[in-house]
Amino acid sequence: MSTSDLRERVFTLIYSEKKTEEAILQLNRIIKQSPGRSDAIALKAYALNKLANSRREWKYSELALESANKALVLNPDDAMALTSKGWALIDLGRAQEAIAALERATKLDPGNEYAWYNLAWAQYLTGNPTASTGSIQRALQISPGNAIIKRGRDMMKNGVIPNHLKKKL
Repeated sequence: MSTSDLRERVFTLIYSEKKTEEAILQLNRIIKQSPGRSDAIALKAYALNKLANSRREWKYSELALESANKALVLNPDDAMALTSKGWALIDLGRAQEAIAALERATKLDPGNEYAWYNLAWAQYLTGNPTASTGSIQRALQISPGNAIIKRGRDMMKNGVIPNHLKKKL
């Protein structure tokens, strides 16, 4: 299965079918068969982050970070792995560390609205609202109708920090 087909299948499972756990199981099977598939490992990190946020169980963020780091050993230029690493670091209260990974992700894949969105959060959480505003604007240029990004922008404008991030500051 090609990287684009795999990504499409995983995103369908996560977003259309609401079966994040099934996506992770399928990715585990692929990784077991082909341990060098950095794309599958990076997508697993993404799915684990999604699971962490939906269940509010941050142990999955730790697993996502492990998967992202494994993918980056195999392919240091994997933008999905870098974005997932940044996302996990933010959720683990390590926003400062997330910035480098997310800046690199935006350079490698400047059309990835979530790399920009997560970078905006990392910048915001580390006290750089000017940079955060620029990053969130870039995310909205890429995906103008994205409700998640709009909600995040509004939260930042109003000084609202998600509860799971407050305890980490």
